[in-house]
Amino acid sequence: MDMQVVSQSRDEAQTQVDGRGGADARKPDGRRERSAASRRRILSAMVDLIESGQPAPTAETVAARAGVSLRTVFRHFEEMENLHLEIAALVFERVRHILERPFETREWPQSLVESVARRAEFFEIMVPFKTAIDVHRHRSRAISAQHRRITVMSRDLLAAALPAQVLADRQTFELLALLLSLESWQRLREQQGMSVAEAQEAILKGAFAIADLHG
Repeated sequence: MDMQVVSQSRDEAQTQVDGRGGADARKPDGRRERSAASRRRILSAMVDLIESGQPAPTAETVAARAGVSLRTVFRHFEEMENLHLEIAALVFERVRHILERPFETREWPQSLVESVARRAEFFEIMVPFKTAIDVHRHRSRAISAQHRRITVMSRDLLAAALPAQVLADRQTFELLALLLSLESWQRLREQQGMSVAEAQEAILKGAFAIADLHG
């Protein structure tokens, strides 16, 4: 047999083997995919439980909601800090449209009405997760940083609705930032038992009173 033909046949055979090997190498890792799917179910379950009023759900509760084994939950719970950071990322995506939506008016103090309404929408999503963060933030610098990020987002949202002369008056701005903070909303809703409408009206009254004092 012609040696060139033999050599060519070997090369073609090797190419086929290498091609299969490359295809095998590109096949997804089943175990890794199952682990990722389990993690997504755990994250979804934790989000659902936190939103339902359980800021620190037990591993057993999460396992039951996620439909995974308790052992799987414990394995992922070893990365509790990372889980909470991933949850925070999911929540921030939910509120992004609120933060990025342009204001319809910049007229002061009418802009307060829109600002308070927008903050009510924003805070209603954030409150249960803020409560969950409060449970863990003193144990983790990263989670504490997420808490600060929420505060900064809240202040930025307020600053976007205020005219330059109000921003220049630090006492007025800080007083408004306190009144229109997530902590104030949380207290009115959870500790003082106000409805969304009642809390929104109370905050708006206070904001207009500050605006009147500012002139």
